[in-house]
Amino acid sequence: MQAQRATSEVPLIDIIGGRDVVLRVHRVFYGKVYAHPWLKGFFANSDRQHQENQLTDFFVGILGGPLTYSGRLPNKAHPHLFITDEVFDIRHGLLAEALAEVGIDTDIAAIWLERDELFRKVIVKKSVSECHGRYKTEAVIAPAKP
Repeated sequence: MQAQRATSEVPLIDIIGGRDVVLRVHRVFYGKVYAHPWLKGFFANSDRQHQENQLTDFFVGILGGPLTYSGRLPNKAHPHLFITDEVFDIRHGLLAEALAEVGIDTDIAAIWLERDELFRKVIVKKSVSECHGRYKTEAVIAPAKP
């Protein structure tokens, strides 16, 4: 996709091509995540389509589109997941691959990845002891590295 310059008058979501393009990126991304030998363990009991739609709605707002996301914020959505820096790096790399495969311009992809990187500090944990369920009966998810 040929990049236009983002300005205060042209939100990134419009330059990218709207929600449909963001969803296309997330479908490719989650295809990679659900196939990854380690990361798939974080999603063993989750619905892929739900994940794709949630992340798409969330990121449409991050990219300047309508604020339609109604789920938990990242720090409240991930306390039960033992996401390390290594896991985040792998995930971030898969997102970069998905952006390239969908044909997102490299300048726009860099901005998208910068915004994605901002969430590292609120979901990465140093120890499994930092994890807890979102509700009393929810187990901590800490898949072993294959």
